[in-house]
Amino acid sequence: MNKIINYLKFISIFLIVELLLTFLTSLLNLLGLNSGITTIILFITNIIIFFILSFANAHKWQKKGLIEGLIISLIFLALMFLIKIILFNGKFYISTLIYYLILLFTGIFGALVGVNKRSE
Repeated sequence: MNKIINYLKFISIFLIVELLLTFLTSLLNLLGLNSGITTIILFITNIIIFFILSFANAHKWQKKGLIEGLIISLIFLALMFLIKIILFNGKFYISTLIYYLILLFTGIFGALVGVNKRSE
């Protein structure tokens, strides 16, 4: 039960950050910033979010970094995929698959680093 509450905490943090990030990039697009730049900003911040949240989750449990990173990353990716399909009527391209794979590997890497980080 404690692990489920932990996952829900990280999911809520992820959703709040994604909502704020979407608002910020939409605002930048409205202000006239090139959409290519906002896409890069969104990509880089998503990588950072996946790494930090996976790191924190695995660091908390201090075991099975690969599995913890895979679970939390797949949950985040499923949420992103559902949001894209439902809200944005998104289509699935090969570039989308590569984007999701990069985020998946970033989450796994963050969890592996989090498990191996020694508590002091």
